[in-house]
Amino acid sequence: MRGGLIGLVVAVLVFPGCGKKGDPIPFPVQVKSTQQRIADLSVASIPEGMLLRWSMPGTETKTDGFRIFRSETAAAEACPGCPQDYRLLIMLQAADQRLVRDGATGGFRYVDMTVKEDHFYSYQVSACDPRGQCVEPSKPAQQIREKR
Repeated sequence: MRGGLIGLVVAVLVFPGCGKKGDPIPFPVQVKSTQQRIADLSVASIPEGMLLRWSMPGTETKTDGFRIFRSETAAAEACPGCPQDYRLLIMLQAADQRLVRDGATGGFRYVDMTVKEDHFYSYQVSACDPRGQCVEPSKPAQQIREKR
C-alpha cells in the first residue's frame, strides 16, 4: 500500500500534465445586432486579385461597414471542406472607396489585391451596424488563385 502511494506521488510530481498547452480560447460572445447575416458571398479570381461580391439581406437596418476575414493556404495543401484559420483582413466603412456598390444588384464588391498565385483563399464577411456591432460572419466563399 505504501509503495503504491509513493508511486502515485512520484507520478504526480514527474508528470504534472499531458498534451500540448496553448493560449486559452475565449468563449465566443454573440452581440445582438439588428443586421442580418450575409447569405450570398461569392469569390472569383480576376487579374487584379480576388473579387468578393455580396448583398445585404433586408433593408430595414443601416449598414455602417463590413469586416472581411480571410484564410490563406498553399494550393497544394488546400482542404476546402476543412475548418479554416480565419484572420481579419480588413474593416471597411460603407463609404470606403475600396468598397464598390454594385448598382445592378444593390450589393457590394471588394477586390483583395494582396493575394499570391497558387494559393487557396477562403473568405467570410460580417456586416456591422453604426454602433459597431457585427453579425455572425457569412458562410465561406473559397477559390484558388491560379497562376496567370
